[in-house]
Amino acid sequence: MISLNDWVFRHAKLPLIWLVGLALGVQCLYFGYLTYNRYINQLERIEQMRESISLGVQQSNRPLIESVITSALVNSDVVLATLCAGSAASISYPPSDNSYCHSNARSLWRWPVKKPLVGVQGFELVVVLSPLVAFGPLLFLILITIVMLASIILTMSRVSFRLKDELLNPLCEGLNGEAALKVTELEDLRLRNLEHTRLVRAQAVSEVMVQLSTQVAHDIRSPLAALDAALKNTGQLPEPQRIIVRHAVNRIRDIANNLLEQNRQQIKTTSTAGSSTSGSPVTGEPLEVRLLSSLIDPIITEKRLQFESKSGINIDFELTRESYGLFAKLQPIEFRRLVSNLVNNAVEVLGDKGSVKIGLAVESESIILAVSDNGKGIPPEILKKLGQRGETHGKAGGSGLGLFHARSMAESWGGSLNITSELGKGATVAIIIPKAEALDGFVPVLELIPGRPVVVLDDDATIHQVWRGRFDSARVKEHDIEIVQFSEPDTLREWFVNNSVKAENALYLFDYEFLGCKETGLSLAQEFDLAAKVILVTSRHEEKRVVDECKRLKIRMIPKGLAGLVPISIKPALKISKVAILLDDDVLVHMTWKVAAKAAGIALKAYKTPEDFAAGIETLPKDTPMYIDSELGNNIKGEDIAKDLHEKGFADITMSTGYGPDKFTHLPWLKVSGKEPPFG
Repeated sequence: MISLNDWVFRHAKLPLIWLVGLALGVQCLYFGYLTYNRYINQLERIEQMRESISLGVQQSNRPLIESVITSALVNSDVVLATLCAGSAASISYPPSDNSYCHSNARSLWRWPVKKPLVGVQGFELVVVLSPLVAFGPLLFLILITIVMLASIILTMSRVSFRLKDELLNPLCEGLNGEAALKVTELEDLRLRNLEHTRLVRAQAVSEVMVQLSTQVAHDIRSPLAALDAALKNTGQLPEPQRIIVRHAVNRIRDIANNLLEQNRQQIKTTSTAGSSTSGSPVTGEPLEVRLLSSLIDPIITEKRLQFESKSGINIDFELTRESYGLFAKLQPIEFRRLVSNLVNNAVEVLGDKGSVKIGLAVESESIILAVSDNGKGIPPEILKKLGQRGETHGKAGGSGLGLFHARSMAESWGGSLNITSELGKGATVAIIIPKAEALDGFVPVLELIPGRPVVVLDDDATIHQVWRGRFDSARVKEHDIEIVQFSEPDTLREWFVNNSVKAENALYLFDYEFLGCKETGLSLAQEFDLAAKVILVTSRHEEKRVVDECKRLKIRMIPKGLAGLVPISIKPALKISKVAILLDDDVLVHMTWKVAAKAAGIALKAYKTPEDFAAGIETLPKDTPMYIDSELGNNIKGEDIAKDLHEKGFADITMSTGYGPDKFTHLPWLKVSGKEPPFG
């Protein structure tokens, strides 16, 4: 790290100084060379003058001498030319004293050159040269260079100061400030930085709100499921009270669905930000297999909010156990639009008072979505025309496009539209579409196995009440099914460690997220290696990242809102019709095998020592399954006992051991398996 002044000196001042110095040195050498040549030329001319003047003195030809001297003055380098007779000046041009005849003193302004005449005694030629004439251009260049160098140093110092004052300091101090900056580009950068900071803060607030709304929605869904379950047994309540309870449940569902829908829209907006808005039109939307209840529920919430001002209108969507888990192959956006249009039509024909009911039913391989109202009904002559383009009824200014769209879309999905009505009692629009197979991982029926516990992990006590009520209704205790419930991962871990046998055979119902915990239901499934035994019960069943992770781990899912509707089935207990024998010295293996054998309807006789084993098989049939460990302690080998049994005629012998089959290749009749119970 270096300071700004050092940076300017190193990368600006110093290179310029070196450049100017180099140029000055080259020019000095060049002008020195020129000056030297000029001086040599002057000496040659002086030599010629000496010869000419020597001839004039010998001939006493004064005009010749004067002519030569005056002609020398034409040269700008010559200041004075004198013919000296001893120490006195005989002829001098321009007229001067005889100081140069008896002195050779040189200065910056005068440089005398004294030459004796040829063939004449006592006479000398003195020519005074002016160095400034020869060195004048060089001195001028040096002066200009010095001035230039000083200007460069001064300019760079000022640039360094202004760079620090107008650029560096604003970058350090003013980029996040409110004061405008002097430099246009910096001011633009400041404004963009402030906008970016604002967006980052807004995004942070948005993320907090999304997280909060998701948590609130998550918490609301649990009491909602409890109320849904309780609502099934409110037949003893008067009708007005049942209506109040049902409206309260619907309102809670509306709040939860609205929060979740806002969360989904936020995620969708974030994931598509900055991408091209061009693409296929809605009609080109691909077909998808979707759970219909998850598509319809948010639309009903939207409609209730839309028509909230019409207090006399009741919009009710009732999910039943018969409509649980209905999937269809369709276009989700178009389906939502279809449901929205049908509900709008039903509400608008009612006016200010009435009821709209949305229901799902299944007949054979078809799903029926019915939207009914208790309005005035539709005359028969109009009823047969509805569903065609432009045909409408009961709506001022209606275009008939809603029903036409519904019919077109239903037919494109392999279905149809059917409208029925009775005057004075209302009308029903039914969309009939083919039923599709449930998506992988969806749980159509919650199957329980007698003797195997069910472990519920959820941080909301209300959902525990929902499951407790469901399991009590299914009379799981009569089938020896224990229900174990936890509210946090740590207590589950403790139970898992202390009840390894139960944990090995249990079915797990995990929520996805837990308040105040980093773990999720999916991470716990991986931690305990329970993926095949876990069912994720969550309201996030449509979030892509949750769905993808469940697919990767092969974990099944139940939407939390449908926890009160999922059918529960208990496999009938098998009659004990077969006996199996286990010889192993490990008590834990005995416990594990006994639980698995009981669930499978197998009478398991387990022995720890070969002596007890030998006494217990005296009367058994020869086809009785025998499971023997290889290492039985005290250097007793299970394969030796197996060989003895084989010789006695027992045909179904398995070496249940941790060793691989290669160790027992010399016993071809012997089957080899691991330590896991073979009953399932």
